[in-house]
Amino acid sequence: MKAKLKKFNDCVMNVFGKWLVVMGITITVTVFVNVVCRYVFLMTIPWAEELARFLFIWMTFVGSILANNKYQHMRLDFVVEKFSPQVAQILIGISYIIVICFLVILCIGGTEYSLSQWDWKSSALGVRHGLVYIIAPISFFIMGLQYVARLIDLIINVVKGEISTC
Repeated sequence: MKAKLKKFNDCVMNVFGKWLVVMGITITVTVFVNVVCRYVFLMTIPWAEELARFLFIWMTFVGSILANNKYQHMRLDFVVEKFSPQVAQILIGISYIIVICFLVILCIGGTEYSLSQWDWKSSALGVRHGLVYIIAPISFFIMGLQYVARLIDLIINVVKGEISTC
């Protein structure tokens, strides 16, 4: 079962990684073309700035999912390293629980905010702002699942008597 979940997670993260590349290329090309139009042709593309802003928001949250999956978010390891491995595992477990609770709060708040912006459409693209901001609670939910999986893994390792530092 664990191997199937890991394979599913790897597949989803692969899709997110490719999606991030596509968004990055799109934002780069859009901004470049708009700059060329502004300085060479003395005109701008009306929707380019809006598209770049919306893509930047999505890139930030999708990137945070990928960074969290690879344990690349900032952590204060030097605090945990001061304790014995058994105490360190307890502290890591407590930190996972705190992060999960915080992500639940962010997910609820992000959902409420996205729903409150649902009827507001952007001026140039006509995209609902709720669709732009819905990535926030989605990313918080996915990161919460990642932390729940880490917590379960930590508990299983503790029960087995194995020491882990992640």
